[in-house]
Amino acid sequence: MAIFFKDMRLAHLSRGDAYLFQKFHDKQGDKFRDYRFDVRVGGAVKIPKNSPAWLKDSSDALSRKRIDVVMEDNKNVYTVELRVRAKANVLGDLIAYRFLYMNQFAPNKPVVPILVTDSIEPDLLISLHELKMLYYVV
Repeated sequence: MAIFFKDMRLAHLSRGDAYLFQKFHDKQGDKFRDYRFDVRVGGAVKIPKNSPAWLKDSSDALSRKRIDVVMEDNKNVYTVELRVRAKANVLGDLIAYRFLYMNQFAPNKPVVPILVTDSIEPDLLISLHELKMLYYVV
């Protein structure tokens, strides 16, 4: 079954991620605007030049990094990672997506990563606090 948000199909989100986003938006949505989903950043895997066009297109579409949600307020741009049962390995995505977004889009506002999850393992919570990263448990 397709998942929609304000007439936008959220095809790239799993049911769990879509649920997390909807819960987050229900509680925090009025604080943000300009939602963009499945924002691709970074480079694609290089494939041989003589490869068929469909392979080149697939390579670009499937090998670039995908930020679940990008949104803004008056002060910041936010790169949002939706993660069911977040563990410490999500830190790499939060950090990398921030820098890849800044590199590709050169926004005129600071870029702030946000984790949205339903639960956080204790080790991750320590790291999020130390790094002063924003997170929401929904």
